[in-house]
Amino acid sequence: MAMTTKIRRRAAVALLCALAAAAQAAGGETTGEGAAFVQCAPCHAASAGGAHGVGPNLYGVFGGDIAAAPGFVFSCALKKRPGRWTEAELHQWLEAPQTYAPGTKMAYAGLKDPAARQAVIDYLKTRR
Repeated sequence: MAMTTKIRRRAAVALLCALAAAAQAAGGETTGEGAAFVQCAPCHAASAGGAHGVGPNLYGVFGGDIAAAPGFVFSCALKKRPGRWTEAELHQWLEAPQTYAPGTKMAYAGLKDPAARQAVIDYLKTRR
């Protein structure tokens, strides 16, 4: 993929994430089990048998191997990470994806609030 295509793709993903955050701030889903996941939903599904989007379907990710969703093409940077998606690994990843796996395709800047990260992780635990 040409560099300009990569830059455009990352900009588009960043825009989708920003739009999701703006929708949430403007009165999007703020209650219920999936409220924490609303900012992830523009790029990720979290349903059994759901298709991959810009990012992989996250159903079953908690406790699973890192970069292992069948049918999704992960970056080399993430594929080099050994281990499983534990709470500790997910906290590091969600806080700063580019620091966790420099060169990752995930354009999201990160979720800095530890309570918000925990809420996303808690939701992912229910999706398996």
